[in-house]
Amino acid sequence: MFELVKVTMAIICTVLVLKTCKKIANKYLLFVVVALWLRFTLSAFHQITYDPIIAGFSLNALGSISVVLLGILVLPNLTFRLRQYLVFYAFFSIIIVSGLVNSEIKGLINVLVKWGYFFVLSAAIFMSLRLQSNKIVFKALLVPFLLPVSLQVLSVFLGEVKATENDGSASYIGGYNHEAAFSMIIVGFILVMGWLERKTIRFHAPLFFGALFMLLLVNYRTAMLAVLPVMLIFILTMLSERFESKYKLPILVFASIPIVMLGLILSSSLAERFSDISIVINNIDGLIKAPVYFTEAEKDIFSARVYLWSQYLTAFFSADFLHRMVGMGPEHWDGLFSHYAHNAYVSYIYEYGYLGITAFLSVNIYLLKQALKNRSKVLGQKLFFSVLGLMVMSLSTMPLWNIEGLICYALIAGTIFAKGQPPLTREVA
Repeated sequence: MFELVKVTMAIICTVLVLKTCKKIANKYLLFVVVALWLRFTLSAFHQITYDPIIAGFSLNALGSISVVLLGILVLPNLTFRLRQYLVFYAFFSIIIVSGLVNSEIKGLINVLVKWGYFFVLSAAIFMSLRLQSNKIVFKALLVPFLLPVSLQVLSVFLGEVKATENDGSASYIGGYNHEAAFSMIIVGFILVMGWLERKTIRFHAPLFFGALFMLLLVNYRTAMLAVLPVMLIFILTMLSERFESKYKLPILVFASIPIVMLGLILSSSLAERFSDISIVINNIDGLIKAPVYFTEAEKDIFSARVYLWSQYLTAFFSADFLHRMVGMGPEHWDGLFSHYAHNAYVSYIYEYGYLGITAFLSVNIYLLKQALKNRSKVLGQKLFFSVLGLMVMSLSTMPLWNIEGLICYALIAGTIFAKGQPPLTREVA
């Protein structure tokens, strides 16, 4: 029955996206809206789109490749020469070197397609914001999210629920394949909603908090941690904009009371889900050891993540000097370990070595610094904490391994690079 619901909603949302596209004069924004719509629609029908159909490629993979190729054709040449992307080019170069040194050609192609997707999307966002105002761009970006958001709402009412792989708890993900990827879709929706200026859309605050509740229903704890900083900035900004300066401090003090109470309620209801985090923090010294020394109880801590990290790091530190510098190669873990690392930093040091992890950290530090240079102090703070949220999230999962996570990263990077500068008076060819 729910498959019929998905088809119906896909048709309705496609019509709404087409109506939005007709109103968009900015070809770069049009490209982003269509790219997001395509990804979210294909992913909704994973039973069909995830299976290989041509030369080992699935419809989802072919869709991603098509977006990358189309983006290269649509974007002006100057976007490939933007100095903002130099730090990314350094990171991409290390990925290529690691792939060639280790002869991981298949993994290299997969990773480059994913980061190519990130690049064309972020560059298109940058161009969109240089040609039109934040208000117009962010409102248009919300439209492709209608399908996953509406499907999640309907999954709650229709009882379409998934038991998570880890502990059997309920996840409402609208019939999508996995809560990890779907959580990043909702995170992207929350970020764009949070970046919008007040009164840009009707019911802005209720929709934002509704999206936060939707993320709770996804029941993917690392994603919850990622949006906490953005949520706090949104609340504080909303309150400060509503009152005169002399009233701000007492208002914020009183407002913090229900926020703290809500936090206590949530922490109590989610205590079991987050309990392993405190165990890891309190016993970090005792958990830093080779996997052979883990007890059966320790292997289960944090959904077996700590044990998994130990396997990756032990293999890395046992390698020779060359492999410690450039890593074992893109996606070398596939077929060697049972799961990907569930920690972006562990994964990148394993796959790309000391050079790769240094480049990745440099990319994020650069984004944090550039975020604070935004013309709008408020938006700059929101972007800063958006990056910080993803960095925190990367400690216990790999948000940038999925295209959905790279979409969030692209939205953040493209908006940061635009710096809130006034739109250009004419289009750049």
